[in-house]
Amino acid sequence: MPIYVWTFAGAIFLIIIIVILNILQEYRNVKLAKRFDNFSLKSYNEHESSFFDEFSKKLNNFIQKLSKILKKSHVLNDYSKHYEKYIEYSLKNQKECIDYVTIKFLLGFLFVILNIIAVVFKLKQINPISYLITFIIGFFVLDIALIINYNKKRHDVEGDLLKAIIIMNNSFKSGKNIIQAISTVKNELDGPIADEFKRIYLDITYGLSLEVVFERFYERIKLEDAKYIASSLTLLNKTGGNIVKVFSTIEKSFFNKKRMYDELNSLTSSSIFVYRILVFMPIAFTLIILILNPTYFNPLFNNPLGIILLLLILILYITYIITIKKVLKVKI
Repeated sequence: MPIYVWTFAGAIFLIIIIVILNILQEYRNVKLAKRFDNFSLKSYNEHESSFFDEFSKKLNNFIQKLSKILKKSHVLNDYSKHYEKYIEYSLKNQKECIDYVTIKFLLGFLFVILNIIAVVFKLKQINPISYLITFIIGFFVLDIALIINYNKKRHDVEGDLLKAIIIMNNSFKSGKNIIQAISTVKNELDGPIADEFKRIYLDITYGLSLEVVFERFYERIKLEDAKYIASSLTLLNKTGGNIVKVFSTIEKSFFNKKRMYDELNSLTSSSIFVYRILVFMPIAFTLIILILNPTYFNPLFNNPLGIILLLLILILYITYIITIKKVLKVKI
């Protein structure tokens, strides 16, 4: 093996060790600082920032500079609009949709660099196809994280939507108008539901109609309850009526739906628990076998029949997960 390869590998290893030691040192300093924060007085003129704060600022500045370059592409601009729903209201002045595309490219190149380092340490030949696959994996890692976070947000909004309707209905009963009721919700509640009602309040102040505002609310979170509210408000604006009675009906409907949903969940909780165990058991057994005997599955990968068998097992496993999930899914 050429000496420059060993030199490069040693330099990379040394840099990684230095970075890890610096991170551990900074983490220890931050941890100690937090322990003494409650027992010390700080000056109002204090503007000290930690290593992570400085690193975060420099990284954000770097991402914004790259985003300005990528923003010149109409294709990437159109593609970035898909990420608008992931931007939180509190960060709408700090983040743009194109920033997510920039982060995806950076993650793709980071995965490629890690792959190169792994190849150098393993002393293997360079395979361009593996680098392409690694870049694609890194490029879509952010999408997986955003989808998981988005689903969690939808679940939180769905759970707190009844609270928002109750607050709005009480506001209407006390003589407040729709804008004041929405303002009360965004001030009284917190979390994702407050963030969404801040967007609704902002849209109304810009002059958008109620049906358009709540339709946009539905498009962001894709909940049928939000669509039901949008349809009710649209009908109320076109035909007229008592808004207190309408929202009282909506509140009663949501309350009954939530109660039925909780009852059905309690009845199916044991089945869901068994389903999750059965889903993760094959993965757990496979990992245990690989730890005990890493070459146990080699005959399957070295034989065309074995590869076909693995694909068949994978298809059956995915079909099982989708089927059982649909059976156990509670719809009201």
